Amino acid sequence: MHILKPIVHETIWGGEKLTPFSGSGCTKIGHLYSAIDTEEFRNEIISGAYKGKNLHQWFLENRDKYGLGNYDELPILTALVEADEDLSIQVHPDDEMSAKLEGRPFGKNESFYILQAPASGKMYNGCKAASTDEMRGKISEGKIGETLDAMEIESGDYIYIEGGTLHAMTAGSLSFEIEENFGKTYRFWDYERKDKNGNKRPLQLESALACLDVKKRSVLKKYGEGPIEERMYSTRLVRNKNIFTNSGDMFSFAVMLEGGKIYDGVRVLPGTAVLLDAGETIDVSGAEWIIATPKAGALK
Repeated sequence: MHILKPIVHETIWGGEKLTPFSGSGCTKIGHLYSAIDTEEFRNEIISGAYKGKNLHQWFLENRDKYGLGNYDELPILTALVEADEDLSIQVHPDDEMSAKLEGRPFGKNESFYILQAPASGKMYNGCKAASTDEMRGKISEGKIGETLDAMEIESGDYIYIEGGTLHAMTAGSLSFEIEENFGKTYRFWDYERKDKNGNKRPLQLESALACLDVKKRSVLKKYGEGPIEERMYSTRLVRNKNIFTNSGDMFSFAVMLEGGKIYDGVRVLPGTAVLLDAGETIDVSGAEWIIATPKAGALK
């Protein structure tokens, strides 16, 4: 068992719901990264045999035995996400467009589990434009709002978003996010917001239009007893249980959603991940968790 120190990512659209769990005084937290391995962010390991090292070091030393030797970084990332304001209208590239635009072979799909529904009860999901040319025209006329489709969401919903789908979470929501650790985010629109230095965040309109599939919509599901399977990861909701065993031959991240526990003298709060080796057992009593497990050989 290895406990990861969560990482605070301050954003202009974040809020203070995650502040009590962050170990910081930041009140504009957009992401509280529970498990992330990128050049910008890498969780510190604060318990277990790898204490004092980071998640990237653990991954490089263990990836081959888990069949993930073809990845330079952990292929998934997880976070709690608060949208105190509407997020930018955006799209991620699929594999084909990631290769064309970024020279990287993999795009990005992602999932959200809704912990607190947005104030509107909706998120943006797909577009009403019949083509990218129509979308371009509406944007140039300042009428992007006319193109935005939406879906109703509530607490307990699970949403899978494929690359190429226009989407945006809306204000008031709190979610668990798991995504493929590849690809980019391209913004169509960001409400003319300015960062702390007074600069508007850049848009990537041409790339966004190139990636957009006007027919795509997100998929809404509910957790049952078993896991939800996606191409690069599976997740399962664990609550009202005393013990969880990470069966199978892959490591998993147990990410706390609600509650509090102490392991090896370390207090674990919502937003913290516990890295479990294959076959490892953990006491999950009195708390709610999502178990996030990568898939070996999902992409070559």
